[in-house]
Amino acid sequence: MVTEPSHGQPEPLDALERQARSHYAAGRYQAAIELFDEVLTRLDVDLDPVHPRVLAIRNDLARACRYAGRFDRALSLYRQILNLLLVRSGPDHPDSLRFRSRIANTYYAAGRYPEAIWLFQDILTKRAAALGLDHPDTLRSRSSLANSYCAVGSYQRAIDLHEETLAARNRVLGPSHERTVASQTRLAEARQAAMAGEAGQTG
Repeated sequence: MVTEPSHGQPEPLDALERQARSHYAAGRYQAAIELFDEVLTRLDVDLDPVHPRVLAIRNDLARACRYAGRFDRALSLYRQILNLLLVRSGPDHPDSLRFRSRIANTYYAAGRYPEAIWLFQDILTKRAAALGLDHPDTLRSRSSLANSYCAVGSYQRAIDLHEETLAARNRVLGPSHERTVASQTRLAEARQAAMAGEAGQTG
């Protein structure tokens, strides 16, 4: 679908981007997808695939697909970006790890928990080695891995990881920071799920 104003000329790309982001912000993901697709098609004609604007639109399109439940399309788009970044920057570059994390998050959203666990674990190992155990990206990976373990019923692993994340965020961010509070909530949920699982086994 090519969007055209009343005078018959194609809609300027900046205007299309604004419309797409407005649809996305309002939760109108299919409308956002259609517009991001149009913007990306037109950008691909003139710009290199690794141009920052092309990468940004492809990422926006992937994110809209993920929230629309179109997980296969989202994964395909994220992998396209990752492959470009791997060539440009290598596998351990923060940008490459960021998009590997988005792929892992998409696996999680799609209920593909074993794949999410494997990928989150690998990302966590790399981020811990490169950035340190207390870096925000490392802590985010540890929390995501814990959530994935909880989703498959590996509650003790999830609890251990949430406890480590909470301790680090208390130390680095303080007890009142929103991410520390989020870790407290996740830990409580994992403990509650573990108790419910035990009750189900004995009941």
